[in-house]
Amino acid sequence: MIRYGKSSDSILSLKSSFLENNDVLRERLLAIGRLYAAQPRRERCKICDAGLAREPDFRKHGVGYVFCGRCGHLNGQYEDTEAFCAAVYTEDGGRSYAANYAAPDRAAYRKRVAGIYRPKAEFLSEALTSLGEQPEALAYMDLGAGAGYFVAALRELGLVSSHGHEVSRAQVADAAAMLGADAVRLHELSELAHIAGREQADVASMIGVLEHLRDPRAVLAALRDNTAVRYVFISVPLFSGSVFIETVFPEVMPRHLAGGHTHLFTESSLDWMARELGWSRVAEWWFGTDLVDLYRSILVALRKRGEAEALVERWGEQILPALDQMQLALDQRRLSSEVHMLFRAG
Repeated sequence: MIRYGKSSDSILSLKSSFLENNDVLRERLLAIGRLYAAQPRRERCKICDAGLAREPDFRKHGVGYVFCGRCGHLNGQYEDTEAFCAAVYTEDGGRSYAANYAAPDRAAYRKRVAGIYRPKAEFLSEALTSLGEQPEALAYMDLGAGAGYFVAALRELGLVSSHGHEVSRAQVADAAAMLGADAVRLHELSELAHIAGREQADVASMIGVLEHLRDPRAVLAALRDNTAVRYVFISVPLFSGSVFIETVFPEVMPRHLAGGHTHLFTESSLDWMARELGWSRVAEWWFGTDLVDLYRSILVALRKRGEAEALVERWGEQILPALDQMQLALDQRRLSSEVHMLFRAG
């Protein structure tokens, strides 16, 4: 089961703050980048553990990046140390990081679930059905669940045996307010691999999580060794056109390769990961926001240069009607900024 493309309407609606608060968000991400560049040098690939070249293939926003010569994964040149991960995700109870995903009220929460997470849950349910499963009869655990958006989407579809695990106290509190006390459970950063290895669930999901983990190999190995887990559903960012756009427009907030995104997947690194774990790819959804990033970057650059508002408006009038078709051309060639993959474990 392979799908390509997705409407950009929900992203454009929900990410308007990227335009309104460009400078503040940019500086926040660059500050994280400076902290990251102060960590020890990374010697081995985050996905296949091969040794990495010492010279970077390119630099962006003061950070060097190197492609793994064995699996093709794009690695940042520094370690995601415990101190770095704590500073980004759990200091101040995770409130700073949670602000990136917080919904101010129940209506906003529901809008985010409907626009971003319900399509993911529907894709997972359809994929499982195509494999002969009864999705309503399965148990689900969402690792790195944040404020419980994906858990909420699963439950809306009738997949009620679902819950999440999260390290941010602030996001767990948000999930409790919206879904109930036990929907998302709090744990320490160091406990994730243990949870992945012992939890009794048929389906494990990590939506935008693998790229944030200090040691993704340990969590993946724990899922492999968990005999209860039969399927693993992930969403990960890919090396794509968005990286080039962020490099060309350094004054624009870098959404894709910055902050907690210290590395990016490629199809070859996902292939390596699946082979090493003994998993098979059974469903894939390729879509991206590369063209949304291009639209946003040119819009911000025009305004920063003081161009006439009529020109700024004309840019939107010309690009927005064609945005999804242009992105689909990239998606169909698997050049998108994101992919969802369902693996059959074992």
